[in-house]
Amino acid sequence: MLLWDGPIMQGLIAGVAAVALAITAQTLQPGEAEFLVSIIRPLATVAAVPALWVLVQVLPLTTLAHPIWKSAETALGHSVAGTISVDPGASILALGQYLSVLAVAFLSAAVAVDRQRAEWILFALTAAVSAFALMIVTRPATLARGEAMDCVGIGTIVTVAACIRTIERYETRRSSSQRSVTVLLWTFVACTAAFAICGAVLLFGAPREIFIATAYGVFALTCITIIRRFALGAIGTAAIAAPALAAAILLLAYHPAERGTSVLLAFAGTSDPSLIAPLLGTGAGTFAALAPIYREIDDPPAGSTAATAGAVFAIELGKPMFWLITVAAAGLILILLRASLQRGRDSFYSAMGGSCLITLVLLSFNNAGLFGTASSLISSAVIGLGIAQSKSRTSKA
Repeated sequence: MLLWDGPIMQGLIAGVAAVALAITAQTLQPGEAEFLVSIIRPLATVAAVPALWVLVQVLPLTTLAHPIWKSAETALGHSVAGTISVDPGASILALGQYLSVLAVAFLSAAVAVDRQRAEWILFALTAAVSAFALMIVTRPATLARGEAMDCVGIGTIVTVAACIRTIERYETRRSSSQRSVTVLLWTFVACTAAFAICGAVLLFGAPREIFIATAYGVFALTCITIIRRFALGAIGTAAIAAPALAAAILLLAYHPAERGTSVLLAFAGTSDPSLIAPLLGTGAGTFAALAPIYREIDDPPAGSTAATAGAVFAIELGKPMFWLITVAAAGLILILLRASLQRGRDSFYSAMGGSCLITLVLLSFNNAGLFGTASSLISSAVIGLGIAQSKSRTSKA
């Protein structure tokens, strides 16, 4: 996916996800399905809002369509049929990609309902992100570097969670005769090596903004572990969280003034035209079509991708929907981190999911790698894993 991305790859992903959903529907045990639905239902309701909004954008609602699209038909190369979206076809494709990502998150959650299967997903993700990091070192010229670095950033958090998992299993090894100390030792060595690979690639090759975003995620995961280990309580939690929140607020306040741009582009690695979209957006997936024409006279030539994922959301879906998505992500972060503090064991899964979401939110203000197939699938699998293990199926865990 890092070497060859595009509509064909996205179609293959959708096809595989559809088959996997059918298999899951047939094989999931009734008890697992009931537990999964109880966790997924409220989150699925929120996740459906952007999908429904894209459908509204492609409907022929002439009263909501922006009048400028009619005069831009010549530049666009096709007629605009009175829709909010300037290109309904592109919006439908974007909707398909979004649903594929949701399908992967659901599949990850469905499989990870079982603790043993959750471990295998964690190990598979650790292996995948290690491979991404090695590809950056061995084939740097053939990769989408921003997307690959985002994958490694998320992967660094995943490898830390894998290390924490192995330490926890070592401490509770007496409760299971199947856990060999030798196996746990080699597992910890492998997870530590994966963390070293991802960390080294970030340290020596990633832009400062990606490194900082990843550091925030690792910091959050580490803080959760410390709070649980030493039972610090509410005061200790506030004492650890306050400096990180203060630093984030200062960064958000400082950069726009320094760069003279909005917060959507303040952390971008490269400059980009300041595209101003209508309140209702231009339509999901339409940035590439609009970028060459929807700009000021003095702006530099526009590329086919925006500088940041946040800018894409604001332009294509409208700023109200962008901030709604941001608030929803912040809410899910709080849910996952709170769940990790309440769990008796396996807390690292939900802590990992919340920490990765922190990094993803920060990365969305830095680059557009979030829209890459590889980074979106890795992220959705991690979040699905965190959601599935955010609540125990037994009262003892």
